[in-house]
Amino acid sequence: MEEHCRLAMAAAFVILLTVRSSPAMAMAAAATEVHSLGLNRNETERINAGVRRNLGGLPEVYHKKLKIAVPLKHGFRAFVNVSDQGVTGYCIDLFEAAVNRLPYRLIYEFVVFDRSYDELVQSVSSGINDAAVGDITIIADRASHVEFTMPYTESGVSMLVLAENESESKIEWVFLKPLTKELWFATVIIFLFTALVIWIIEHPRNMEYQGSNTRQLSTALYFAFSTLTFSHGQIIKSPLSKIVVVIWCFVVLVLVQSYTASFSSILTVKRFQPSVTDLDQLLNNGDYVGYQEGSFVNSFLTRRGFSERRLRSYTKKQEYAEALRKGSKSGGVSAIVDEIPYLTAIVSDPRYQKEFQMLKRIYKTPGFGFVFPPGFPLVHNLSTAMLDVTSGDEGSRMEVKWFGAEAVSPSNAIPNTDSTPLTLQSFSGLFIIYEFMSALMLMISISMSVLAQYTKIRVSDVQSPGVDDGNGAHEGSNQAQNSMGNGFVADRPLREIRIDDSSQDIHGSVERADGEEPRPIQNGSVPANSTQTIVS
Repeated sequence: MEEHCRLAMAAAFVILLTVRSSPAMAMAAAATEVHSLGLNRNETERINAGVRRNLGGLPEVYHKKLKIAVPLKHGFRAFVNVSDQGVTGYCIDLFEAAVNRLPYRLIYEFVVFDRSYDELVQSVSSGINDAAVGDITIIADRASHVEFTMPYTESGVSMLVLAENESESKIEWVFLKPLTKELWFATVIIFLFTALVIWIIEHPRNMEYQGSNTRQLSTALYFAFSTLTFSHGQIIKSPLSKIVVVIWCFVVLVLVQSYTASFSSILTVKRFQPSVTDLDQLLNNGDYVGYQEGSFVNSFLTRRGFSERRLRSYTKKQEYAEALRKGSKSGGVSAIVDEIPYLTAIVSDPRYQKEFQMLKRIYKTPGFGFVFPPGFPLVHNLSTAMLDVTSGDEGSRMEVKWFGAEAVSPSNAIPNTDSTPLTLQSFSGLFIIYEFMSALMLMISISMSVLAQYTKIRVSDVQSPGVDDGNGAHEGSNQAQNSMGNGFVADRPLREIRIDDSSQDIHGSVERADGEEPRPIQNGSVPANSTQTIVS
């Protein structure tokens, strides 16, 4: 037990030295301490191995200048730029900043590799190069042969397409876009339903809804659709109709205000419509598709079903832009499929911001990383140092230096200015309440009409046997004629006016139905010897 305690003390002492000393000094101090503790040779080797792991120290075979391969790029040189003055770029600056944060000194040299990225990775796995630094995408096929550092940029595959300004195209039907087809159809049906309900309730008692079929139909439809502008006027009389109209006006108010807000959003926001929306559309149309030369995107597209003769490779931003402007039918392409960091560099460029549009991510990858042989002890420590750089101010300064202040991240590189149309589901509850109340008012109206007709028939049946002269039948006939179909009978006395012309002045007499003395009428204009019955 005492011996193990001494061993633990030695390990703790060595780890403390790793923070304040170089690897060589730490190893020497550890060896001295172990020797002073009297440990055997095997225990000494085990402690030294632990020191190397904690330090990320290099094995003896790597105590030489590392040969690090960098890709030779003809475009997108902000990532890696090989020139006569040396190798520069965002990836190089990030690697050197991470190496400077390691607790030991690493000696290396860059060698230019002028082949594909897959071959660059293979050169590391085969031992031709000790490592590879650059914009190398981490994918499963490559990770099975080499070891990557943690990704230092968010990535994935997306599409770059030509943006068509919708304001330059036909927009005569743009007023239909705030609502979906289902909502438009439901709205028309609700309007017709409202016209039918109002007509059924008002027809028996309102002269506005009587007459020819054409007149009745036009009046009902005009009333229903005039509620859109609240110009329907006072052409309803039934309290049941008024209840229906009040609820319907509220529905119309909500619908109109929602439509106005959505329509304003469509007209006021400058909208760009992509010429292509997805890969399947390109595949079905047989369009040409572009990609970056040497990228794994070529194999990705062939797996998705694209033939090699439909794929065209490019290397520079300018080539991307020119190919998209030409289009598939003029020797160009309909879309560029590439990794998001490259496409982001294009859409953030002021020269191309308003001309091209990047779509949603169609394939996910971890991002860019640096390549080392399997089991290389430098990977963990270098990944930690890279994370420290990218999460701090130094990483932000690098991005501004190489990509400019207008560089955007993939998450906000695709502004979504499209207004979502209003759906039927948004108004389903409101429509259900209105339809229920309208149906209820309609049932009440029909019930009242049926009850009125039933009461009128009962009264006629009771009065018919007791009629001695024509007066009872006459009164019943008058009641039936004055009935408006809802059980209400007008109670109006009949007056008979007899006119007797004896001179230029016309004199008449009014004989009331109850037998009162007639009352003369002067200054009349009724022809002589005529009789007229007036209902008052």
